[in-house]
Amino acid sequence: MPPVTCDPRSPRDTHPRARCSIRVGLYQRWPTLRESDHLQTYVASQPGWYIALRGSDYASGGTLKRPGLQRILAAARSGDIDVLVVNHLYSLSRKTQHLAFVLSELTSRGVRVVSAADPALDTETAHGLFLVRVVTAVAEIEQTGAVADRRDRRRHEQRSGDESPLAG
Repeated sequence: MPPVTCDPRSPRDTHPRARCSIRVGLYQRWPTLRESDHLQTYVASQPGWYIALRGSDYASGGTLKRPGLQRILAAARSGDIDVLVVNHLYSLSRKTQHLAFVLSELTSRGVRVVSAADPALDTETAHGLFLVRVVTAVAEIEQTGAVADRRDRRRHEQRSGDESPLAG
C-alpha cells in the first residue's frame, strides 16, 4: 500500500493499514557534514518521516534575516512541512525574542519542533511545550526590561540635561 499523507497530530489507529508520511524540514546554521548525517539518521529512525525540505545558513544567529530560515518559515506557513528537526534549539536563533517568535510561528501553524541532539525538546510532548513557553516568557521579560531600561535612560538624560550648570 502506498504511503498516505495525513495529519501527524491525528490518531493513527483510524486506518490501521494506512502509513502516514510525515514531511520533515531540516534546518542547520553553520552546517557540518557530521551534523547533517546526524539529522538524516535521526529522521530515518522515525517511522514514516521523510525529508521534504532542507534549509541552512552560514549566518549569525542574532538575526532572522537568513534565507534558509525564511524558507523553513514559509514552508510552515504554507503547510508544506509537519515537523522541523534541528540539532540544537539555538540553531534557530541566539536571541531569546527571535527564538520565541520562530517557535511560536512554527507551533501556531501545527509544525512540531524536534531537537535531534536533545530529545527533551519536542513540542509534541508536555515537557517540550513547557520549554517553548519558558522561552517565550523569558523573551517577554527581556523585552519589558529593555523597554523600561530605555525609558529610564531617556528620563535620566533629560534630568541630567536640566540640571547642567549651563542650563539657566
